[in-house]
Amino acid sequence: MEERGDSEPTPGCSGLGPGGVRGFGDGGGAPSWAPEDAWMGTHPKYLEMMELDIGDATQVYVAFLVYLDLMESKSWHEVNCVGLPELQLICLVGTEIEGEGLQTVVPTPITASLSHNRIREILKASRKLQDYFS
Repeated sequence: MEERGDSEPTPGCSGLGPGGVRGFGDGGGAPSWAPEDAWMGTHPKYLEMMELDIGDATQVYVAFLVYLDLMESKSWHEVNCVGLPELQLICLVGTEIEGEGLQTVVPTPITASLSHNRIREILKASRKLQDYFS
């Protein structure tokens, strides 16, 4: 989910299957076709997300895919990953256009169940993140 001021939230990635990732949805971490020595496992940002020790392998995998989408496809600037231990989430904070305000993206698998209270907690935490990075 991406918070954009007065506009509607938009997903970080579209056209994905169960679990938020193509060919992925068993909740057991990286897909079986991705060997442990694959490039992803050595990518500095993936390793940084793993060190946050937040959530399960699915959360890290989905957050990394959204990070790649923001950086490579959407050309965002200065995207940082931040762990929210109290919510067991990884958030991505960055700017879509250089010099504009920060946006917070909360990568979640499409199978995640989000209650109104959970969404409120996430929005409250994202405001704190934006204050921290401002």
